[in-house]
Amino acid sequence: MDALRNLQRHAGLLILLLALGGGFCAVPVSAEMLERGVFQVVYGAEDAALAEPTMQVLEEAVVEFGDRLPTGDATIRVIIVESYQQFAQFAPNFQQADVSGVAKSAQGVVAVKPPRLRAPGGDYRGTVRHELVHVLLHRNVETANLPRWLNEGLCMSLANEYRWASMLEVGKMFLFGRVIPYRQLDLAFLAPGNDLRFGNAYAQALSMTRTLRNDLGEDAFWRMILSTRDQPFPRALEEFGGMTVNDFIARYYRSLWLVAVVSALTSGSLFGPIAVLAIVAYFRKRHTNRKTLQRWAIEEAEEDADPVTVFDWDQVLEDADAWKKGQGDDGR
Repeated sequence: MDALRNLQRHAGLLILLLALGGGFCAVPVSAEMLERGVFQVVYGAEDAALAEPTMQVLEEAVVEFGDRLPTGDATIRVIIVESYQQFAQFAPNFQQADVSGVAKSAQGVVAVKPPRLRAPGGDYRGTVRHELVHVLLHRNVETANLPRWLNEGLCMSLANEYRWASMLEVGKMFLFGRVIPYRQLDLAFLAPGNDLRFGNAYAQALSMTRTLRNDLGEDAFWRMILSTRDQPFPRALEEFGGMTVNDFIARYYRSLWLVAVVSALTSGSLFGPIAVLAIVAYFRKRHTNRKTLQRWAIEEAEEDADPVTVFDWDQVLEDADAWKKGQGDDGR
């Protein structure tokens, strides 16, 4: 009876995975599946001990942010791959990049590398949460209306990934002139062969998302995100944030000076103090320029408050000294 039940289970799983098409048929028939609620965790024998902790990560994540991003009733399937080759079937475009998870959001399917296939110190829990958020965003907003940087930044933010490290990295990017221009940022996620630019894009996306959440506040930020179900991001930002995309980018660049200072101070290299001195010099010059502008504004205001005397030319013609009246004792 147990053998028949296992055969039925494996056959059903195989049919389900084949129905997904493409690389997902690479999951072996020997895969087991843990199922609870809307979640299914598919795993091989070597990663059996990882199935329950993975399920717990999924369930805890839904409790944490499910009010804003509910799962819906459709199944969400997380596949713990058994090899690098199998992962490549799921993510053929990311074979050269240090990518540990991928989501096929429309199908509700996530593939993740187990810790044994990841670099030491990798954040398996964060990867599972990150890819889950991709699926939830697809189910709750129109992701075509979200910029790629905001989609990725939101996934990283909710996954609690790389917060401190990414801030330092963005600071270094700013100091070295490597901040990715806004118009090129989304494209950077599509070029995983360039690991430096690819990693910079993720760090910058998280930094920009954090800045936007802080600027708008949590409630307005989420109203803006969820409104992209019906409208594009620029319109949502103006409605709930009161600013254009260009306004936000300008504010973001201004905020990077403080990030750069922190990054320089914690870099532990000779460049750190030099960078800080350069930043201090910049702010001193900026402060001086502001004081000059303020002085000019005060002088202009004083001139406006002391209106220019309007001459009566008939009087001037009758009195040769009339132009001097009201100008002070020294005649100036």
